[in-house]
Amino acid sequence: MEDPKRREPRVNKLFLTAYVNLEGKEQKTPVLLGRTFDISTAGVGMEVYQEVLAGSTMELEIDLQDSLLDIKGKVVHVRLIEAGRYLIGVEFDEPQECLAGLMPHVSG
Repeated sequence: MEDPKRREPRVNKLFLTAYVNLEGKEQKTPVLLGRTFDISTAGVGMEVYQEVLAGSTMELEIDLQDSLLDIKGKVVHVRLIEAGRYLIGVEFDEPQECLAGLMPHVSG
């Protein structure tokens, strides 16, 4: 069921992701790998294996299987799943209309 607080519908989709976490302009992590669990034109939910701080900036490269998508966004929430695994939400700096084709079509 879709969260009513979300501005954009999300679709459950697994994509491998490389990311760098920044605080201000300072790089806080080397390039790390994660995976998406849901994605929309406005943001992405990801599973990562190193803690990041809410409010920090992420530079992401998402492997869409036929192309790579470079995106920058802000970490809006972080939740510990178990030791060494985190679910994070990243809101993109700009809407990614190229992801609209992944979204389910709803007829009214």
